[in-house]
Amino acid sequence: MPPEEHIPRAYAVLPYYLTAAISFVLVVLLICFSAEVFTGHYFQPKLLAITHLAVLGWITMIIFGASNQLVPVVSEQRLFSNKIAGLVFLLKVPGIILLVFSFWQFALTWTAYLGGFLLLSSFLMQSYNLFQTVKTAQTNIINDFILTAHVWLVLTGIIGLMLLVNLRFPFLPEEHLHYLKLHASIGMAGWFLQLVVGVSARLIPMFLLSRGENTRLLSVTFYCFNLTLILFMMESMVLKLTLGRTLYALIVLVGLIFYLRYVIQCYKTAARKQMDQGMKQTFLALFVLLLPILALSFILFIGASVPVRFIVVYGFAYFFGFLSILIMGQTFKTLPFIVWMHITRSDQLPKLLPKDLFRESWLRWQALLYISGFFLFSIGILLQLKGALYGGGLLMTFGAVWYCVHVCIILLKLKSK
Repeated sequence: MPPEEHIPRAYAVLPYYLTAAISFVLVVLLICFSAEVFTGHYFQPKLLAITHLAVLGWITMIIFGASNQLVPVVSEQRLFSNKIAGLVFLLKVPGIILLVFSFWQFALTWTAYLGGFLLLSSFLMQSYNLFQTVKTAQTNIINDFILTAHVWLVLTGIIGLMLLVNLRFPFLPEEHLHYLKLHASIGMAGWFLQLVVGVSARLIPMFLLSRGENTRLLSVTFYCFNLTLILFMMESMVLKLTLGRTLYALIVLVGLIFYLRYVIQCYKTAARKQMDQGMKQTFLALFVLLLPILALSFILFIGASVPVRFIVVYGFAYFFGFLSILIMGQTFKTLPFIVWMHITRSDQLPKLLPKDLFRESWLRWQALLYISGFFLFSIGILLQLKGALYGGGLLMTFGAVWYCVHVCIILLKLKSK
């Protein structure tokens, strides 16, 4: 257990997990009942609402909560401000509600702008809190990943708010979809992918009890990711050059290869090679990452004439495949430990261990339901099969509900204490 002063207050972490789990159920229900929107163009109101609820209410929400707990552990510092973490949550929830509702209705009024402003404010405050947390810590590549990801998060939010205003009051020199691709790419590669790599680079060796991991491999990944993002931003907004999206994809792929080499090395040097369900799901998520990579490769190869359904399946596989499966697995590696720390007194022998707070068999079933539904839904998008879409959405819903119930059972351990 980390020193008691390094443990954030419960309100700085646990509300994020609960809200994320509820959002996950809501977004999968919307997918199930609006499955046909995935057969059309990606720029339409309901799909924008579903995507932003998934990105902000589910994935980013749980990342914020986990970061408030894990960054102090990684940096061996206390969280700079628990109050800021609580305020970020209070800004983020109404911001998500206002923005998602506005997209669903496609009513670009004051509610959309207020929602965007609240969300950008929460991004800035979260980034400030974490920068202040690690500023006196020893510099390492994992902290670099986490902090740089938050810089890209703020840029993603700024561009997103600009796009909201541009829809009602056009002022950007290029067409709207040009900047929408920039907004999505920075969020996917700069915020999500970079943060996942940084946090997992710390958690995977910790859970596997690995020895002597080579962080120089991570340095290559870090520079590949950020070089690509900088070049892409310059091309899109400043220089108006055409350096080639294929070049960017290749540089990112090199970075991913070095990251995977790091993960393989961690596994080879692991003292605990027998993995539990949470770690199995983590490695499965890395395998699922191949699907959006293949979809993106096809998009780049075909060019402007690529069918829209490949772009839709690319985004769906990234957010609802790779990221969602990864988070579902890692929730039950982090949340039981967090709750355990809050119900265990340092001056007494613990009556429970983190593994006693959840059911391993439930993890297998919720993962089986969700992942089966994900693949069936992906096939439905590619082949435009309504039966596969609704069947996949139903299986995903069962998996998401089971996951949410499981999270609530763990959190109720605090009340029983």
